[in-house]
Amino acid sequence: MIGDTFDADFNRNGRFTNPQERVRLLYVDTPELKKSHKGKDPKLGLPAKGFLRTVLSKTNAVLWVDQKNKTGNYGRLLAVLEVKGHNINLALIKRGHSYFNTRYSWPEGFKTYALAEADAFEKHLGIWSFRKSRKRYLLRLREEGKTVYSTKNPYFVAKIQNAEVIDLSKYNGRFVRVQGKIKKIQQLRKGAQLIYLKHKRMKKGLPVISFENQRNWLGLQKIRKGDLLQIEGFATLYKKKQWQIKLHRAVILN
Repeated sequence: MIGDTFDADFNRNGRFTNPQERVRLLYVDTPELKKSHKGKDPKLGLPAKGFLRTVLSKTNAVLWVDQKNKTGNYGRLLAVLEVKGHNINLALIKRGHSYFNTRYSWPEGFKTYALAEADAFEKHLGIWSFRKSRKRYLLRLREEGKTVYSTKNPYFVAKIQNAEVIDLSKYNGRFVRVQGKIKKIQQLRKGAQLIYLKHKRMKKGLPVISFENQRNWLGLQKIRKGDLLQIEGFATLYKKKQWQIKLHRAVILN
């Protein structure tokens, strides 16, 4: 067991049949207890493990599983854990035991998880307790194309911008939110897609790079010219030539 993974004896035979009986909690990624590509951090990982163990020992638990997305890496069952009506995945984020992880799936209550993460960040809880740890996790999130939605996060731009007039060069390496209408959509290789938003000074439009799995999770498969979107992601300079937004999240506004 670690803070985001545990074994469950589903068939009640007294044995665990991995990976079929290994549960990986959605929306969280607690610090590793053993050496891995993500590093080893028992100082912050053990409290997360202790919290999960205490929760599981109290009473019967309920697992919520999306049948369309039920297994992740290594065949583990992906689930939301509920104990006495409480969302334990969300509780891990609230207590600072984990950042908000959207690698496997997107929750319907995105804002609830994002606000819980921001609150833990601002209160310096768990992984956000120490300056070194905060910096490390913010950099890790940045590499994954997301960040903490907090005004105290130096990477996060709180004000929602108008896509028609934004100058992305002013926000290099920062996470922005812009609203604008789709001017055109360009298909690229391997399921990638450029969504161009109307912009007064960019002839083609403001480019937003997206990928197929993102669009599927976000329900963007049927977007078209003229749709009003709120785009969220990092402002980046592609090949030192073209400013664009690397999509993390999009909301259809019309």
